[in-house]
Amino acid sequence: MLYFSEKLIYFVYCLYLCSDKITKIMAENITIVPNQSELETQFAFVNSLIERYRSSAIAMVNTTALQMYWEIGQYISLQLKSARWGTKVVGDLADYLKRQNPRRRGLSKRNLYNMVKFYDVYSRPIFIDRISQLNINEFVQLPTAQIQDTTIVQLPTAQIQDTTIVQLQLHN
Repeated sequence: MLYFSEKLIYFVYCLYLCSDKITKIMAENITIVPNQSELETQFAFVNSLIERYRSSAIAMVNTTALQMYWEIGQYISLQLKSARWGTKVVGDLADYLKRQNPRRRGLSKRNLYNMVKFYDVYSRPIFIDRISQLNINEFVQLPTAQIQDTTIVQLPTAQIQDTTIVQLQLHN
């Protein structure tokens, strides 16, 4: 798992790669208008940029973490299956990794075995065959799960028609 500083460096690197796009978007969409509602719109645009790139950076970090878990699981799995390592060696590896960087988390003996399990389950021929039969290059939501119309309207039965407020007095 990446530390905050590693994630920050990776995020800054991603921003650097996207800086031309950001400059172009800013040049096309930002105008100086003292009107408060226009400023709100512009601020909302900046906020949407932040959220979009933050989401993108998180997705990249997650993808990288999954790749790391896969490769670690693959390496340990191959060592265990070839009988070069016994189960004690995986614990020794966890201890070694802890000594190398005490602040690093997620690499305990249990988590290392979870990585092995992750690799072993998803590298099985039956799983790989099934995925290749589906002929999926990328995972996409089904069209029924995607929101097409962004207009949200309450049903007429949920809308208050009469705004008269009646105050009830309770008698003891």
